[in-house]
Amino acid sequence: MVACPECQFENPVQNRFCQRCGSPLKQLRAVITPTQFTTAATTSQPNEAISSSKATASVLSVVSDESAVSTTVGQLLTQDNCLKGGERYQLRQPVNSQQSLSSEIVLDILDCEPAAESPFTHLLSTAEEEVFDSLVPALALPYWKLQEHFFPMVPDLQAAWEIDNYTIVILEDRSTWRTLADFETSEDIEPLELVHWVYEIINLWDALTVFDAVPSLLSEDNLRMDDDQILCIQRLIYASGGNTYTLKDLGLFWQAVLRKLDNIQISALENLVVDIGAGAITNLATIKGLLANIADNLQDKADSMTSADFTVSELDDEMISESEADVDLSFEETPADLESSFGDEETTQPSQGASLSLREDDSFSIAVDDLLLSEEGLEDLEETEGSSTESIEESISDLPTMALPMKLFRLDEVGRTHVGRQRSHNEDFFFTETQLKRIDSPSGTHLNARGLYILCDGMGGHSGGEIASTLAVNTLRDFFAERWTTDLPDEAVVKDGILKANQVIFERNEEEGRSGNARMGTTLVMILISDNQAVIAHVGDSRLYCLNRQGLCQLTVDHEVGQREISRGVEPAIAYARPDAYQLTQALGPRNNDEVAPSISTLSLNQDALFILCSDGLSDNDLIETYAESHVEPMLRSRHDLEDGVAALIDLANEHNGHDNITAIAVRIKMRPNLEAAKEADQSLGG
Repeated sequence: MVACPECQFENPVQNRFCQRCGSPLKQLRAVITPTQFTTAATTSQPNEAISSSKATASVLSVVSDESAVSTTVGQLLTQDNCLKGGERYQLRQPVNSQQSLSSEIVLDILDCEPAAESPFTHLLSTAEEEVFDSLVPALALPYWKLQEHFFPMVPDLQAAWEIDNYTIVILEDRSTWRTLADFETSEDIEPLELVHWVYEIINLWDALTVFDAVPSLLSEDNLRMDDDQILCIQRLIYASGGNTYTLKDLGLFWQAVLRKLDNIQISALENLVVDIGAGAITNLATIKGLLANIADNLQDKADSMTSADFTVSELDDEMISESEADVDLSFEETPADLESSFGDEETTQPSQGASLSLREDDSFSIAVDDLLLSEEGLEDLEETEGSSTESIEESISDLPTMALPMKLFRLDEVGRTHVGRQRSHNEDFFFTETQLKRIDSPSGTHLNARGLYILCDGMGGHSGGEIASTLAVNTLRDFFAERWTTDLPDEAVVKDGILKANQVIFERNEEEGRSGNARMGTTLVMILISDNQAVIAHVGDSRLYCLNRQGLCQLTVDHEVGQREISRGVEPAIAYARPDAYQLTQALGPRNNDEVAPSISTLSLNQDALFILCSDGLSDNDLIETYAESHVEPMLRSRHDLEDGVAALIDLANEHNGHDNITAIAVRIKMRPNLEAAKEADQSLGG
């Protein structure tokens, strides 16, 4: 059971919100590691949030010598069982306070300030870029360095500090996620998915080398599966005692894993990991090329089957021989060329001063959680002597890739509205419509989806706001029911629909002789989704937010006086000092079509994303941005119920705003590789 930090009610451990008061419960893990720095750099002093450290990850060592450390767990805890130096983090259950800290331990903790931003997020927003690295403990810095290109494989860093020769790192709790063992008898895993796991592990191995953290990938318990079956790690495990690891170790590890996954057999993949374990293949680029070709052969086999009853065991050793002869797919280099251009580096130990080179290839710029089979931007180590950035990037650009175009895999939506705490009637109105068509075939599952999501926030006396928002929504709904028959409407068609809605409200104003503040009008924010394409549009200050692996982004710019002045070059502080700064410059209804200019744009959907459409009752006072970590980010995950998420946002708005009506629509999309489109692209490049 987990005690709610707000009302102390005992909740089941799986609860994300308190059953009594509704407060969010944030369960985390604390990794406590005895550390000793072998660098000449000055040891940092701990502080209350994120400790600073002048040491770099490549020159630290993890201590596991009992004689070097004598502290017990109890000495790092307060009387309330909180972590010293980070009192907002409290133990979820009692531990043996006399347990020795001679080696790394992991504690289950609860964030007692779950609605507040994490200390690390706060540091990111306040610290100057040039000194940021020096403010993060050396054992925590790799999490941040890897985050941009390897999330969700590498967990979010919540906080970190140093105290009494220990580093404490706070991470999300992944201990309840599925393990590889859960798939030993499961039918959920697909052949290409298994190849993808190995491919992404190879990518991450390359990146972890620079931080001496490749043991993270050699512990079966440390590998966990998220809801979207992306293979992730629970935490970084650093090499200790001077141990070194090579690709042979990784090959032997995956031999053992594949033996357990006897429900799915890919002999070509099995032979490849045997060769890696024997040291016959030592170059990462070659391994990636062979994996890419195995995936290509798997797809060819699937395409050639006329029945859904084919089994993976029918793919035999010919794959490897084909792969070795044709590793480059549609690229110019052969395995021998790749070996010569990258050298035959087998050891994974970084040289002194090695740094991580981050890059996105122009042709295949795909992120880990964007694609099921992807080539990450985080690729190679930058040598300290004799290698320029240009030569490194030139070598990286020659790597074979498994990047694939995307297709929609899942779409969920929820809409909800509330009158607020100070209004007697609700002038907001919304509409959602989702049409899904699922097609199953030997090559996989295909989802054809179409969604229309409209939100309006009305204004005007004598119930005018309610009338205007309802008119706008119903007009747009009927317009697209008639005009949207097959392909996604283009921006011109969307504009026609918006202007039609404006005209309907404008004519009602004219008919009823409304003038001044009595003229009714409404804001509008809307998104139309068709498979992996979307059109967004807005008028006024109702907003559209998007959360993806890059973070939270506001896709719309409010049509108000303050923003208009900023666009003209006025400083924001001056622009919003005006008494009319928040007055709308655009709305549907008060003026004729010649004076209405909706903002419309088109998006390509190539990664998992959460869209939130909302009225200003929710977005006022930067509520979405302030509570993004606690309330918005969890909604992107498949395991999180969107109904609960939207309800929590409404409750949050009532607590902190409440002066206006509150409406929110959440649309969550999940993407997967489009293998058929990838094959066509491969053939085009190769031919």
